[in-house]
Amino acid sequence: MKPFFVTALQAAKMPRWLLLLMCVLYVVPGLVGRDPWRYEDAAGFGVAWTMAVATRGAADWLMPNVVGMPMLEEGPLPFWLGAIAIRVLPFLAPDTAVRGVAMVWLALGLVCIWYATWLLARRPETQPMDPFGASANAVDFGRAIADAALLLTLATFGLLARAHETTAESAQVAWIAVFLLGCALTLERPTLGGVLAGLAIGLTAASRGLPLAAALLMTAVLLAARVGAFRLVARPMLTGLLPTALLLASAWPLALVAQGEAGREHLAAWLGWNASLVSGPSLDTVAYAAQTIPWFFWPAWPIAGWALWRWRGRWLEPALAVPIVCAAMLALVAVLSPRGTEAMLLPLVPTAAMLGALGLPTIRRGLISLIDWFAVMTFTLVGAALWAYWIAFQTGWPPRMAFRAQQSVLGFLPSVDLFEVVAGAVVTLAWLGLVAWRVSRQPRAMWRSVILSSGGIVLAWCLLMTLWLPAGNHRKTYRDAAQQAGLVVSVRHGCVTTLGLDIAQRATFAYFGALRLDDTRPDCEWLLIADRANAPLDPSQVPGTWRQAWRGQRPVDRLEQFRLFRRVPG
Repeated sequence: MKPFFVTALQAAKMPRWLLLLMCVLYVVPGLVGRDPWRYEDAAGFGVAWTMAVATRGAADWLMPNVVGMPMLEEGPLPFWLGAIAIRVLPFLAPDTAVRGVAMVWLALGLVCIWYATWLLARRPETQPMDPFGASANAVDFGRAIADAALLLTLATFGLLARAHETTAESAQVAWIAVFLLGCALTLERPTLGGVLAGLAIGLTAASRGLPLAAALLMTAVLLAARVGAFRLVARPMLTGLLPTALLLASAWPLALVAQGEAGREHLAAWLGWNASLVSGPSLDTVAYAAQTIPWFFWPAWPIAGWALWRWRGRWLEPALAVPIVCAAMLALVAVLSPRGTEAMLLPLVPTAAMLGALGLPTIRRGLISLIDWFAVMTFTLVGAALWAYWIAFQTGWPPRMAFRAQQSVLGFLPSVDLFEVVAGAVVTLAWLGLVAWRVSRQPRAMWRSVILSSGGIVLAWCLLMTLWLPAGNHRKTYRDAAQQAGLVVSVRHGCVTTLGLDIAQRATFAYFGALRLDDTRPDCEWLLIADRANAPLDPSQVPGTWRQAWRGQRPVDRLEQFRLFRRVPG
């Protein structure tokens, strides 16, 4: 690798208030002021709420389910945290408490990414050349790289929506960040760093399963075996890592075995799901990756690619080795997946951001200009469109735009919330000010290359979660339909058997409609069916004679329908 030089101006610290403000504006909107949204978000909430209610006692805590429907494709850990929040925060609505936990683990992930990058980037082998004693010092250089890594994380397209869901996938991003921090800390405090990395491996096993946990374990082993700096601390590192990971990863399976036959069956099904995660690869996986990766990891992937090229020959230095080896192991798991999913790409976001940040000190001006130009054009147009369609929706002019906006949220009546409008206006003015500052001042700090991309993401997300939040909530929630069904059933408070409900529908109808869903009892007085109007399900599939008592749907989906039947006596 050719030597490079970084001045004190290039390593200038990003104002802490600005960095913290951007993190707050990224984390909080989207996790407050809304209902559980279909599909994954509502399903994740449903598992946590079922645990908190615990009608089946310990079985609900150990065998994740949504009101009796097993969730075999997830570990229980993220939902334990949500259920505990519901129990200890009774003054909050249950869905708000669960999203509060999601807010905490998202913030934890961002903090860990910053500190992991800082610990690695300030190491001597990563420092720029300094022939005249005029280069930035190690602390300032490491801090500037860490700032850039955090901004790249915020700017990554694919992370935005999924990070604001109450799912194991969003929690897994935080556990990956904890693991990276543990690896970085190992070089200074081997045992503590090993314990932290082992903790992340155990949390991963109890969240997203054994393949990802094995990928992290292999990362630690390869670092200890192949990277000189890690070989020096391999013994205390692995001494802290292996027992911690084994203890945490085995605790839940052992508890399931102790539950008897039902627990062992759940464990066997969960192990089968784990095996299915690496039963590929397939053409679907390759095609999905080719279509998704370019936008999912933008703008991190071109900068990370440049970093790999620019630092070639030095990949075994810790600052490069940690994200490269971890990314390689996680990518292997993603490749072995039989079908492509965003859930398999999400764990790669922290490693891509860390690697991309190391490319910024040597990045060419042309690539910086391309990324900046793309950010300014894209997010200015997105912001303008969100405002234009919102104004048309509220005023009815221009008519064509108003019609298109209304069609996307059928049944929603326009309303103006002064706080949301003011918040949207402030964020928009801040974006325009950021663009003007970047263009006019031409700052030399390394983080300048990604400030517009992260700022644009924050702008678009804040506008969606302020101006358009009521309409978006109307579009994605089952609250109204569930409450209508609940009013019909509440006359007798009988149990309700179901047909055709998916996990998200089951969670929201039980929560908002206060329905006692129970598919194990043959004598339930009520039957709730979820189907499509063009492919209705026959209530005669459930033993008994039924008379329809209610029919409802979400206004935004005219084909999706819900029908409530009451058993005819005799």
